[in-house]
Amino acid sequence: MSFADLAILLFGIGIALLVGELLLPTHGLLGILGGGAIASAVVTCYRIDVRLGTIVLVGTAVALPFAGAAAVKIWPKTPVGRRVVLAPPPVDVVVAPLVRVGQSGVTVSELRPMGVCEFESGRIEAIAELGIIPPGRPVRVVNLSGNRPTVRAV
Repeated sequence: MSFADLAILLFGIGIALLVGELLLPTHGLLGILGGGAIASAVVTCYRIDVRLGTIVLVGTAVALPFAGAAAVKIWPKTPVGRRVVLAPPPVDVVVAPLVRVGQSGVTVSELRPMGVCEFESGRIEAIAELGIIPPGRPVRVVNLSGNRPTVRAV
């Protein structure tokens, strides 16, 4: 077997091992072996000719980010990737606030500083502006941040 055949064989084995790493739960073992096979192929190309080794090394270095990006894009679609990677979160729908600044309500639970208040639109979790507000006290909305009202005792 010539060095050229050996280099081609090592590249093929390395790529096959890296693809196997994507499809099988080997905890990186096949990835390390595949990287070692590709590195051995580059060394074999250097033994054939220094210019060939340099060209193969540069080609491998240029192809590596593209192969990595493709693997990151493909891996979540594999059976192992579906079990490991979380599903994307649902698209958030912007909801109009249920209360407005200046609206009055009554505390349902003790606000220390967070609790539940009842407004015309229903019960909403709210934050007390200062201190603890006991249940049954009238409150007024003084601020809205992230659709959560900040209330002040009246």
